[in-house]
Amino acid sequence: SSQRIHERVKEIADSVKGLSRPLQFAPCRVADVVAAVMETLRVLADERQVTLRTEALEELPVIRADEPRLFNALYNLVNNAIPEVPPGGSVMVRGRTEAAGSTIVLSVIDTGKGMSPEVRDSLFTYRAISSKAGGTGLGTKIVKDVVDAHGGTISVESEEGKGTAFHITLLVDGPPRQAAPKP
Repeated sequence: SSQRIHERVKEIADSVKGLSRPLQFAPCRVADVVAAVMETLRVLADERQVTLRTEALEELPVIRADEPRLFNALYNLVNNAIPEVPPGGSVMVRGRTEAAGSTIVLSVIDTGKGMSPEVRDSLFTYRAISSKAGGTGLGTKIVKDVVDAHGGTISVESEEGKGTAFHITLLVDGPPRQAAPKP
């Protein structure tokens, strides 16, 4: 847990001043990353009587990713969702493969209160608005930075009173590898 906290502090610094360490891409099982996120947040979810669920993650192929940063992105989305969900609601992470197997889509879907258009439109910027006590609004900007570094995309669907769904699309093979500079 202390290592995870240390990683979270570094990700905030990355967001503010740029990447503090180079990306380290390696084979990554998304189901394992999501399981670690859910285990880390289980106590908080249980306290709030929110069910954490996963769907179709075991079927996803191994992808090339920076696993600690992917963990942080998914952690931010699930952690942000839990306080927005009323008791008895849920947060689910669902996976699917697209584009003839070259991309995966991870969706973080909650049964929470949804977002106003103003909040939704500022999500991936430094102008993001946090409704959480002690929230900074940086969480979704950090998620966007991680997704961008992986060569992926992120979108959000949200309607007030009906919940929110974030969709992250990542390349299975990771971002295109940079060619080594010629001497």
